[in-house]
Amino acid sequence: MATLDNHIANQVLSWKHIQQCAREVGFDACGIAPAGRLDEDATFMERWIAKGLHGNMTYLERNTEKRYDIRQLVPGAQWVIVVLLHYNKCGHDYHRTIKSLLYQLEAQLGNIPLPTQHIFCDSAPVLERKWAVMAGLGFIGRNRQFIHPDLGSLVHLGELVIGCDVTDMDPADSPKVQSGCGECRICIDHCIREALGLDVWDARKCLAYETHKCTVCQQVCPYNRKQNMY
Repeated sequence: MATLDNHIANQVLSWKHIQQCAREVGFDACGIAPAGRLDEDATFMERWIAKGLHGNMTYLERNTEKRYDIRQLVPGAQWVIVVLLHYNKCGHDYHRTIKSLLYQLEAQLGNIPLPTQHIFCDSAPVLERKWAVMAGLGFIGRNRQFIHPDLGSLVHLGELVIGCDVTDMDPADSPKVQSGCGECRICIDHCIREALGLDVWDARKCLAYETHKCTVCQQVCPYNRKQNMY
């Protein structure tokens, strides 16, 4: 009898089918990226933490390899499916909403689940914003938020990690969206505590880091203002 790992490895999903199913369950956008180690982010994070810019977020000092290499977090991972859902569709508990939709997506795909936790929404050492970038869905702006060219930064992210092959999909088919900030520095100029810089975010100065209530850098972002959400 084939082992579970072998059985999963023999399964094949169609990328077009994944996209269709993601739309059907209600996600606003869906992208995919091959599982691997995020070397550049590992270097950046280690330097950022070494400077103490992460403040009291000491959890960032733990589980580092799992954070930088999703294959360490989810053994058998081959692809990371990233989904976006706009704030106004998430209800009171976005974690529950997105995870529920991800389980529905997995059920529609009919894929054999990995034997370990493989569905995430702000609930594990996963560099979600970077995976959204790797999946070709947008870029990380100067306000350090993930920004989708059409939806802005008013989206929650979720990930479904799969351990099978994907057909009609090549990494080149998910072009990375280059930074769309250009010369804009509105968020930097409006940051109440001067926590934002061109290339850095100092969590120790960030009001949202302290109170979870400041959204100025999102309010003034042109990508959000064009949606008339603020």
